[in-house]
Amino acid sequence: MSFPKFFGFILITLGLIRAEDLHTSAPLINDGLKGNCSCGGFPTSTPEPNTEPLLSQSPGLVVNCDEEGSTKCKVLCNAIATAAKAKGPEILCNRLKNADELKLSAFFKICEKPWVYADMTADENLCCQDAEVKTCASADHLTTMTNKE
Repeated sequence: MSFPKFFGFILITLGLIRAEDLHTSAPLINDGLKGNCSCGGFPTSTPEPNTEPLLSQSPGLVVNCDEEGSTKCKVLCNAIATAAKAKGPEILCNRLKNADELKLSAFFKICEKPWVYADMTADENLCCQDAEVKTCASADHLTTMTNKE
């Protein structure tokens, strides 16, 4: 998955998709504990416990606080990440202001449970300077190496 596709989920989670827009035909059978689904981006796929994401947003989906709810939340967060692509880096740089070789990983969480890796990490690093996307040094190095061959 390309960097813009992955980080486009931030655009959507900031308000372009709402839970009300997601329709389900199955009636709710489980009357157990329910809570919010949240999507977030961490600078690693293995953050330290109790670390907060660099960016996070709740798309407004209420799920069961069980394995079923976890699966639904993960699917939603991954779908959001896949669906939006064009403006992902620009939006991230606008929010983060400065970043150097950042490679965000997608996470999700339900209810008051810990963040869980959503099995999705950006393919490319992100670099930002003063809220603008810039070419990363690693990309410059790869281009130079390719041109020499």
